[in-house]
Amino acid sequence: MGHNNDYSVTVFLTSGEAKKWSKVHKLNGFAEFLDKKHSEWKYFNVYDRRTRQYLKRFYKGNIIPDFLYVIK
Repeated sequence: MGHNNDYSVTVFLTSGEAKKWSKVHKLNGFAEFLDKKHSEWKYFNVYDRRTRQYLKRFYKGNIIPDFLYVIK
């Protein structure tokens, strides 16, 4: 991946609501944004923005890398 807004993310809040963002760049920075603006987030699913393939789920409080690396 070229790491230029490679991800789409669906965030699940404690209220049960889901919010979507496209063109996410760094996942760690996105988690920091969520902590500040949507502190009630529970977890988020990460997708490849171009292929829409599911990549990984991250929970609040876990270590979240900047990027996901695909081994081919």
